[in-house]
Formats: sequence, C-alpha cells, structure tokens
Amino acid sequence: MSIASITTFVTVSLVLVGLALALLLVTVGVAAFQFFAANRPVRVARQESIRTYYRQAAFS
Repeated sequence: MSIASITTFVTVSLVLVGLALALLLVTVGVAAFQFFAANRPVRVARQESIRTYYRQAAFS
C-alpha cells in the first residue's frame, strides 16, 4: 500500500464518521426539542421551574 491510498482511506473514513456524527446530533436535537416542547404545557401549568420539573421527572 502506498501513502496516497492510506491517506485517501483515512480521509474518506473521517468524512463518513463526521457525517454520521452530524446525523446523530441532528436526530438527538430534534428528539430533545420534541420532548421539551411536549412537556412544556404541563410544566407551565404546574408553575414549576425547568430545573425542578425535570429533576422530579428524572427521579420519580
């Protein structure tokens, strides 16, 4: 194997890993936004702070 083929392999691998990471971040961001948007009316109705509401949601 030559240095050029190894360099190409590493470059392509890093690009693919970067794309996968970007897709993961978008997916997690959308899921988090939907989660917080769905729970906001309940939290506001209870008049709880963000910290209190989600701490109780996590530990109950």
